[in-house]
Amino acid sequence: MNARTQTRTATLAAMALTLALNASLAAAAPVVAERAKSSVPCRTVAAYTMSAWMAPAAVVLNSAAAWQAWNDQMVNDDLAVAAEPLPQDVDWSKESVLVLALGEVSDLYHLEMLGARRGLNGTTVSLKVEVGHGGSSPALVVAMPKSAARRLTLDCAYAMPMPECRTYVEPTLATMGGAEPVAVATSWGAMKAEYR
Repeated sequence: MNARTQTRTATLAAMALTLALNASLAAAAPVVAERAKSSVPCRTVAAYTMSAWMAPAAVVLNSAAAWQAWNDQMVNDDLAVAAEPLPQDVDWSKESVLVLALGEVSDLYHLEMLGARRGLNGTTVSLKVEVGHGGSSPALVVAMPKSAARRLTLDCAYAMPMPECRTYVEPTLATMGGAEPVAVATSWGAMKAEYR
């Protein structure tokens, strides 16, 4: 077999493989796109007009212990006037909670969750913020499956800056294995201040 025949055969094999791959990707694309935009089952387990949290925060908590530790840290850092009670009806073995607090604001605000959708880059939680009624430190606690809470973004139609979502790392988990404790920012403002 000469070099031309081998080159021609290799080219035809590469073309056949490319066509087969493109055909399988085209057939799978609608299924992947539909899964990527699926609705995420979530519910509001607590809505506050006057929460104890005085600083803006968007944090994912994966356990009852994380809820308590984060609340205690907020109080100790003077970012909350008291610890909020543990939300009821959360199955911590399967669910995480998103705490979204607007902090202390000058006007009255009402905060409501419209829903959540899974996208290619994670889960997007849609929010509605209304001015003129509600409270001066509104907050929401939303329960959702742990798998959906891994990468969250907030989408709000109102032109109000929303804090970036982060997952709270429990201090006891952060120091396992003899490592140094991990410093965890308690709010978006505190996180920005660390990098200034």
